[in-house]
Amino acid sequence: MAEGGRPLDLYLLECPICLERFQQPKSLPCLHSFCQDCLGTYITQEICGNTATTTSFPCPVCRKITSLVSQEETKEQWAEQFPTNTVIQDLIQLKERSPEPLYCKPCQTKGNPANPAKFWCQMMNVNLCETCKEQYHDILHSDCNILDISEYHIRQTAREQLVPKCDQHNEKMVWYCDDHRRLGCNVCMIRDHRPCGAVMMATEYLQSLKVGSKRENIEAGLKRGVQVLKSLVKDFNEQLQSLVHNQESSLQSITNQRENIDKQLNKLQVAVTDDLVKMFKDQRRDKEASLQQCERLMNGMTNTLKSSVTAIESDNATEAITLYHRGQAEVESCKALITEMSKSYTSVSIKHKFNPRKGTLGTKMGEIALQKRHRQFPCDLGYLSEYCVKQIRKIDMTIPSDEKQCWLHGVVHLSECIVVSDTNNRSLKLFTVEGKYQHHLILDGIPRDMCLMNKNTLAVAVSFPDGIRVVKVEDSKLSPLSNIDLSIGVSGITYTNGRFVVGTYRGVFSLAEKGGNELLLKLSSPCLYLACGFGGDTVVSIKTNKAGNVAVSRLSADNHSTNVLKVGVVRDVMGIDVDRKGNIFVCGRESNNVVQISGDGKRVRELLTSHEIRDPMAISICDDKFVVTDESNYIRIFQL
Repeated sequence: MAEGGRPLDLYLLECPICLERFQQPKSLPCLHSFCQDCLGTYITQEICGNTATTTSFPCPVCRKITSLVSQEETKEQWAEQFPTNTVIQDLIQLKERSPEPLYCKPCQTKGNPANPAKFWCQMMNVNLCETCKEQYHDILHSDCNILDISEYHIRQTAREQLVPKCDQHNEKMVWYCDDHRRLGCNVCMIRDHRPCGAVMMATEYLQSLKVGSKRENIEAGLKRGVQVLKSLVKDFNEQLQSLVHNQESSLQSITNQRENIDKQLNKLQVAVTDDLVKMFKDQRRDKEASLQQCERLMNGMTNTLKSSVTAIESDNATEAITLYHRGQAEVESCKALITEMSKSYTSVSIKHKFNPRKGTLGTKMGEIALQKRHRQFPCDLGYLSEYCVKQIRKIDMTIPSDEKQCWLHGVVHLSECIVVSDTNNRSLKLFTVEGKYQHHLILDGIPRDMCLMNKNTLAVAVSFPDGIRVVKVEDSKLSPLSNIDLSIGVSGITYTNGRFVVGTYRGVFSLAEKGGNELLLKLSSPCLYLACGFGGDTVVSIKTNKAGNVAVSRLSADNHSTNVLKVGVVRDVMGIDVDRKGNIFVCGRESNNVVQISGDGKRVRELLTSHEIRDPMAISICDDKFVVTDESNYIRIFQL
């Protein structure tokens, strides 16, 4: 009997892969048999993804590596190459013929239908009792396979007679090679196993299994293997149940966590919403207050203007004089209001920001950020024409260590001192606003335009080698901080929104933090000077004297360019700077003047003419004063 009380013969007729009765049983060299289709499917799946040169596979039962009979066939036909297990085929045929008790066929013909059969002739496919076998069968057939089928099982004598034939030579496989663990016919043994040392008759090997320890060892190994596999099957079932339990508990935990997060998020949403609403109300209140103040004064001035016209037309002297004085007071109030507002005229934006690096969902829902940016004043109300210029002093920038005549290419006006770049002497020079020399610094490279990075740190554009030199101004001394090497030649420079913007002979570039550069504005003429306006705008001077060409351009924070001024009143534009009200100041070297331009470019006037200045190169504004490099060795300071 097989495991679980099943008949051994039935157990042996089932394919280990599909667990169904064998269909076209094929035997591997390890003697395990499988349905041809099952074996073919297994081979295809087993070598799926392996290299094209794969020529072997493991047995599905014992995992012994099995080589191919012929390597020329495709993997889908590999299973067909293995020998057919004719013993199993015969057993199947016998079982299919014997669902009911077997009876002797000759006795049935003679009128005795219930005489049980004890033998089956494979060649004749006839069931025989013992008497009919001796009287009829044995007389006619002396050389055929006769099976004892008494009690529905195959006797040992029948098993010995039913020997499978070799698929290659059609001979009975009566030999066994223990070296290769393979059955074979006479031809197989002579041709392939002649050198082997352990070749014997299959019946001899069977007898050795009966009396030796091999069978006992195999049976013990099989029993032990079954026990181990039972333990593994049990353990895997427990693991699967545990996985199911883990999945269910994890899903519930996720659901609970989601509910907790939703509750936390609701609280965070309320908090951040309250911040947003409060900030919005505060900013709206401030803007509405400024709006109402402007509207009241505007309406009052409009009424005064209308009433003044009516009073004059009606020759009402008293009312006209009263309205005149009231108008004067309103104009002064308007000027004071505009002046005050222009100092801190900003646009406000309120945004919700969330940075995943600073907080995780469920613990932080971001913050409400208030951003204020300088906003270009919508008009200048004619105040541009009210500027007047007064020279304070003229300072000679020559120092004893100079080897050549000065060429003052750049200038920066700080509150208490002035720094100039001397191209000919490759140095920066520090003077007080009163004209007292304090310190100088020799640079690696020819210094050109300069800009402030903060209140006491400035950056200098240099060439040969090309780059930027960062210098600190502190305790009446210039100290180098860092060098930035560049692959492009730079002349103009400014610092805005945490980045350098530089001018070259080809255009304006933004320098990336990790190297490389981005073209912001392509030019056909050199850009030698840049300046930063309020709100992150960059104003660009373009060195050209051709009428109609753009002389001054503006780059917005989003890199949109706007033409501000064309060649005309100013030619060959050099130095450029911007005051707190957004007015632009430029030096025209060929036109020998300093020009003031409103932020929108609509109003232009000369502050200094060719009669007042000579060869202006660079300009820098500090509060209500500005400094201009004049001629070769001098700078001049002016009061606005």
